[in-house]
Amino acid sequence: MAGNSIRVTKDDNSSAAVNFTSTTKITEVAPATLSDVTQGSCVTVRPTQEIQTGQPATAASVRVSPSVNGTCPPAKGSGQASTTTPPPGSPSPAPPKPKPLLGSVASVTGNTITVAGTDASGNSTQTPVTVDDQTKYSKLATATPDAVAQGKCVTARGSLDNGGTLQATSINVRAAVDGKCPGKPRG
Repeated sequence: MAGNSIRVTKDDNSSAAVNFTSTTKITEVAPATLSDVTQGSCVTVRPTQEIQTGQPATAASVRVSPSVNGTCPPAKGSGQASTTTPPPGSPSPAPPKPKPLLGSVASVTGNTITVAGTDASGNSTQTPVTVDDQTKYSKLATATPDAVAQGKCVTARGSLDNGGTLQATSINVRAAVDGKCPGKPRG
């Protein structure tokens, strides 16, 4: 790391240069607990199974994130599962992961988080979500350039310049797990 330029090791073990400026949005994912889930905060709940309308859900994970101009940002992409049929004889595909629930926290009572959101038709919804000792919590927070440090996992977005350096508009930082950056960050 030098100045506002970092060299990262990509998933394929090649390296890439990333530049960032004072206008680059830097966020960091950190561990959290149920006490970080408060009324009005934005959450992304990954349920243990597909949520049925009007039915309570159980959370596999809860990500707390900051609001943008006082509102919770909408989901990225439609989250639609693929409906293509695999060719005969191919291994069965893994079942699709349940769609996440995004919204703002209406209330937290005991082990139940009530998430206020909007359904596909634009109607307001209130979904009760149960958490237990298996639920994993994390929080996404605005960070300073100091968070971009050697040994951390980063996901950078932006555009490549003519020299092949990524000019980052956003960088998401998270801790490595056993020196590795498994999976893609959600946030």
